[in-house]
Amino acid sequence: MTKSIPADPIMLSGMTDCLAIAVENAVLEWGDTPDSFFEKFIASGLADDFSEQAPFATTGCTGEELVAMINERIIGSPQNVRLGSAEMDYSEYYWIGYALALLVAETGASIRQIIAAIPPPEWLRLYPTHHEYGDELLLEKLSGYINVLRPDITN
Repeated sequence: MTKSIPADPIMLSGMTDCLAIAVENAVLEWGDTPDSFFEKFIASGLADDFSEQAPFATTGCTGEELVAMINERIIGSPQNVRLGSAEMDYSEYYWIGYALALLVAETGASIRQIIAAIPPPEWLRLYPTHHEYGDELLLEKLSGYINVLRPDITN
């Protein structure tokens, strides 16, 4: 099932910013790898909430807060928010979160499905050739990639 990007650009912007900052923050401030971040994100149940575009998990918190909530659910005790440094902006980790959130919004596929089709190491491999694409071309390339690997997601 394919759905279009939400008509509300504020919602889409909030989703992409939140997940982009979350992935970057998890890797650079918490010491996670992209693999471990997405394992925790999925295990915490918050990836499902994000995929369903639940406001508290997409636009109701910052990326840094999302990482703290994920870790709180996994560890079982409250976690302090770890703010990023000024230098951590638009890294390959940021791009992974941005592109993934855009794909969730466009295809209606869940984070769980997308990560099964394109695992984090593959996202890192795609970064050098895909990070300069505009949203439309990026969606076209990533949707095509997912259709080849997992046609059940978007058909």
